[in-house]
Amino acid sequence: MTDDTPAGDGPAWDADEGVPSADALAATAEAAVRTAGDRLAERFRDGDTVGDYGVDDVKVEADVAAERLIFDRIRETFPEHALCGEESARAGDGAVEWVVDPLDGTNNYAIGYPSIASAVAARVEGETLAAAIHEPLVDDCYVAVRGGGATVNGRRLRATPADRPLDSSTVSLVVGLSAVREEALRAEVDGVRSALRGRCKRVLETWSPCVDWGLLARGSIAGVVCAYPDPFEQLAGELIAREAGVSSVTADGYYAGAVDEATLAALVEAIPTEPDG
Repeated sequence: MTDDTPAGDGPAWDADEGVPSADALAATAEAAVRTAGDRLAERFRDGDTVGDYGVDDVKVEADVAAERLIFDRIRETFPEHALCGEESARAGDGAVEWVVDPLDGTNNYAIGYPSIASAVAARVEGETLAAAIHEPLVDDCYVAVRGGGATVNGRRLRATPADRPLDSSTVSLVVGLSAVREEALRAEVDGVRSALRGRCKRVLETWSPCVDWGLLARGSIAGVVCAYPDPFEQLAGELIAREAGVSSVTADGYYAGAVDEATLAALVEAIPTEPDG
């Protein structure tokens, strides 16, 4: 659900310590993902999917190009900040670290399936202060400020539950690369998948987690379960979901988020490890 009320001002961080306001970070995050997204959409529509195709992963040239665009845009405003991209090692040692997934849904991109996104999260001392996710093919841009709310395309975003039971609802399952590659984890996640199927109408696996985060933040799906998720999209997605009002818990290797507490409790029952705290 969205409305036209802008999100309130986020917390003010001390610029004297080298940390800009969360709102300033969010503005740069949005500009960066939009810049990359415009280029990704152009290449996608041109059929440009050149890359290396492995058994469990794909690396396309567009990944590297998009990351370079995002890094360049961040450096224009914050040249002293640290950068950590999915396609490159961490660079810099500034007080703010930018965690970047330039092309979420690379496998989808490679086969011409229109479910992709870019994600950026700005972090200080392990805390995500601002984040943005852009789905370029539908031009939806989600932005969140810690303590300041979430928006989609500039409109306030709230994860309003649909008026339907869980057994008539859709839940997303996000599986990190480690749980794809490791046999023991893969078997464990198979059990989670089966448990979710016994609780909801549909288990959605898009292979583009950022798209799922957007659906959750809108309240279009009932929940998300992440099994051993990769941090590059998880950090941005978690903040956007939290600021949209999603309830969540974490457990060893797992995250569960839902639009209401009853759904969250049902999702937690499908997870093989105890929730933290």
